[in-house]
Amino acid sequence: MFKKVLLYLSNQTKLWYDKIKVKGNGLMKNKEKGILDARTLACYIKKYYKDNISDKEISPIKLQKSLYFCFAYWGGFVRKMKLGENELNRDYNELLFTNPIEAWVYGPVVPEVYHEKQLEKYDCENDNPFQDDFIKEFIDGILNDVLNSNDFKLVEVSHQDKCWKKNFKPKSKFHNGIIPFEEIIIEYAKLY
Repeated sequence: MFKKVLLYLSNQTKLWYDKIKVKGNGLMKNKEKGILDARTLACYIKKYYKDNISDKEISPIKLQKSLYFCFAYWGGFVRKMKLGENELNRDYNELLFTNPIEAWVYGPVVPEVYHEKQLEKYDCENDNPFQDDFIKEFIDGILNDVLNSNDFKLVEVSHQDKCWKKNFKPKSKFHNGIIPFEEIIIEYAKLY
């Protein structure tokens, strides 16, 4: 499943070089704002799931893993493009969102989304909350694979990530160590 995503993304990378320009040295700036709020992305994912995958409600595990993999693959892709030698023509933010990601028992979780009872108030009607067709296409490509996967396969895959393993605290009462964005982005940039 993820090999298919990586193959698709690597094939599309050459086409995307002409669409993207990144300035600077590729390092994340402190207090940088994300492209959107994770709750808005979660709302988009729920709508995407209902419109394209199943009439059923998305499971909390699938929603959380979708958020995580969208964040990770996007951040890794943009970092790799920033550090590459290619001339790009658009400055994209590495941070899809800046809501904290924590290492929970079943993998990475965005607590603000997990505890939100009314995701619908976060602009579910907008067909493109990213305000950019390229970002939407990229995220939709990730979602096609992630949302068609079994929940516990997604957990298994997320448990392979070094950044989750490093920040998961098995002896902690709540198992909720924060996973630094930089660790996720560095790990996923190596996939490209």
